[in-house]
Order: sequence, then structure tokens, then C-alpha cells
Amino acid sequence: MALYRFKISLEDYEDFFRTIDIHSTQTFQDLHLAIQDSVGFDKSQLASFYMSDDQWKRGFEVTLENMTNAEDENDDKAMPMPVMKDCRLCDYIDDPHQKILYVFDFINMWTFYCEMTGIILEENPKLTYPAVVKSEGLAPKQYVDKKFVLVDDEEFEEITESILGNDHEDGLDEGDEELITGVANDEEEAAPPEEFGAEGDKI
Repeated sequence: MALYRFKISLEDYEDFFRTIDIHSTQTFQDLHLAIQDSVGFDKSQLASFYMSDDQWKRGFEVTLENMTNAEDENDDKAMPMPVMKDCRLCDYIDDPHQKILYVFDFINMWTFYCEMTGIILEENPKLTYPAVVKSEGLAPKQYVDKKFVLVDDEEFEEITESILGNDHEDGLDEGDEELITGVANDEEEAAPPEEFGAEGDKI
């Protein structure tokens, strides 16, 4: 049985890639789970594969779950949404260099590039397919702790305004302004100190 070999890379992570061999008759869901296992994600989010051209332009979509709503189901002209578990790879791939975009978690938009690099005619009896046959680079963390993320000046200003209001600077009273600037109000300049002579008399 023929095997498809895919090189899986991840957008914005140049040092990361996985090579996965999978039977041509296995499904897109099998490939989806193999990718998830190779990066250690928790598989709890939605995902889709997009058959792509040489420039990675998205085309035909195969989704993890049926996203057709009730109105579409009652529409005779509506095309049913292909679901991964029902779609075999060999039924959609006819190019030995096929490129497929795989998008996982439509909030964080993890985008993987799946490039078919060859067809293997003999499988390894010691492996269970799909199988990761080559791995390079550590996978990123699926979720990032945002409590300690640094912000730039513009983001800091937006946060300040959201807490204190846009007119927070105008709302300072005189005492607050002195604490911030270290300078007394011009209208309340301190009087010059009195000078005394040698005998303690005022000059």
C-alpha cells in the first residue's frame, strides 16, 4: 500500500518541522491527529485543511466537524461540507507535490504547511501509520501565559487610558502634580529665606 510523505512546517517557526508518512487510504482526520501528536497540542480546538496551490493560496476546505447550519441543510443547492473523518487522502490528492494548509484553533490561528514530498511504495513493518519519521525543533507552547507579556509604549498608553480615562493628566490636583514633577506651582513660589547678621539681627 502506498504511503504519502508530508513535510510539516509551522508558520513563524523556521527551526521546526516534522516528516509524517501516512497511508494514501487514510483520512484527513488521521493526518490531523498525527500533526497534533507531533506537537503535543491538546486537540480541543477546531481545525481545517485547505487544498492549496504552489503559492499556498487556500482552496477546497476539509473541516474537522460539519459546520453546515440548518438553513444550508434544507437548501438543495448548498454543497455539503467535507468532514475529515469521511475524506480519504487519495480521493483529494493527485499531485505528488501537493501543498495543503492546515489551520488549527481559529482564535490563535496555528498555521501549518503540509507539503507532500514523495510517494513511498514499501512501508516499514515496524511502524504504525501515520508515523513521524523525522523530527526537528521543539514545538511551541499551545497556550502562552500572558500575565508577564511585555507591552510596547503604545499598548502601555492604551492600558493607562483605559484605567485612568483619557483626561487622567488633566485630572491631577496641585499636590499630585508637585509629587510627579517635583516643582511647585509657579503662582505659589516659596519666599526667599530671611538673612541674619552676625549678631542674629535681621539685615
